[in-house]
Amino acid sequence: MTRPVNGLIVGAGPSGLAVAYALQGSTLVLEKEARVGGLCRSIVHDGGVFDIGGHSFHTPHPEVYELVTQLLGGQLFEQQRDARVFSYGSLIPYPFQKFYDRLPLPEVVRECEEGLRQTGSDDPPPRNFEEFIVRKFGPGIAKHFMLPYNRKLWARDVSEISCEWTRERVAAPKGKSERFSTSDGERKPLQADTSVGYPVTGGFEEIYRAFVPHVPGIERNSEVTEILPEERLARTADGRIFTWDFLVSTMPLRILTEVVRGVPSELREQSRCLDYLSLRVEMLLTRRPLDTPIQRIYTAEREIPAHKIVLNHNSSDHLRRQPHHAIMAEVSLGPGKGVEVEQIAPKTIDFLCDLNILESRGDIIWKSHIDVHFGYPVYTHERPGIVAEIKDWLSSRDIYTLGRFGEWEYINSDRCVMKGLALGKQLRERYEIGDGRPGATGSPSR
Repeated sequence: MTRPVNGLIVGAGPSGLAVAYALQGSTLVLEKEARVGGLCRSIVHDGGVFDIGGHSFHTPHPEVYELVTQLLGGQLFEQQRDARVFSYGSLIPYPFQKFYDRLPLPEVVRECEEGLRQTGSDDPPPRNFEEFIVRKFGPGIAKHFMLPYNRKLWARDVSEISCEWTRERVAAPKGKSERFSTSDGERKPLQADTSVGYPVTGGFEEIYRAFVPHVPGIERNSEVTEILPEERLARTADGRIFTWDFLVSTMPLRILTEVVRGVPSELREQSRCLDYLSLRVEMLLTRRPLDTPIQRIYTAEREIPAHKIVLNHNSSDHLRRQPHHAIMAEVSLGPGKGVEVEQIAPKTIDFLCDLNILESRGDIIWKSHIDVHFGYPVYTHERPGIVAEIKDWLSSRDIYTLGRFGEWEYINSDRCVMKGLALGKQLRERYEIGDGRPGATGSPSR
């Protein structure tokens, strides 16, 4: 039997849920997993709460903050972020480029300071991410942290990466003031004193579970395997068929172009050139509560597999009170990096023992891992043209793409929500979606 809806949304991550929330009317979300949240799902084991890679809520969009706090019933725990950088055997505040002078190595500090004095204007603009780092921070900071860290994170030659995304992600060096704003709508890099939020109870997933009662319909375990734009039809893996006036997809573009029938072969080939980073997230559960305020540790050191370690129990007071605490080590996988995955857990445990965060290896009573195939989109120089061409072809057939991999943008969940709300409002007007009553119908307004 064929089921008709005005708006069919593929994916119940932050973007898909926000679109459905804004649309209402005859709207249905299909989610291939058993739970909502996408990359913001949480895993609970013996009281320890693990997020996929570690998350906190922070946003420059007032409307997103207001919506999230409203949906959570005000149950958002907020605190100052406590992130550190491990470099040359020392823990210093994050980010390195503002606190390198805390290192107990005068020669390294001197090189960083001398390098900063060599920085100049951005005219002409840097051609790639490597050039951006050297020109913005100087050769000292580039050599001692920024280049080795980003090569470790991105697992490839960073000269292959463009720098269109850096303004929102890479903090300015020492001596340059900037603050993370929560009111002007423009994302700025996180600072040492940034306030971050997390659900009062449970994991980060609770934010997106809170959307569920307020969207018209969600069907889980429903993987979309075929989309026929001419017939306005979508099929799921279990054989169900849905017809739609418009479709919003949060699938990775590389997958979407394979699923949609009729995509030109050259466009499908271009989509395969969109680069991305896969992740291995190691999960460690402790025997006892840990006595440390640290929430994040970033490191460029080669002998430590992870580029980021998350002590997730410090995300909220509720998690701090749990008898077992959760630790996550995020490791990037890529063509320029060989990783012995079986060594991630023992090397992370040894590192935390060296820092006296763990007393011994016996502090860890359980370990597991998550493999994230699509972790971070990579901003190659060809990306903007490829994405624009794919989106133009799809939107001309009433298929819209959204989300981190639906748009191939390195965006956080708050930005996904903001863009989802905006797209939902546009589509509601364009297709004259009804007032939210069950069975309300509309038709494309052209």
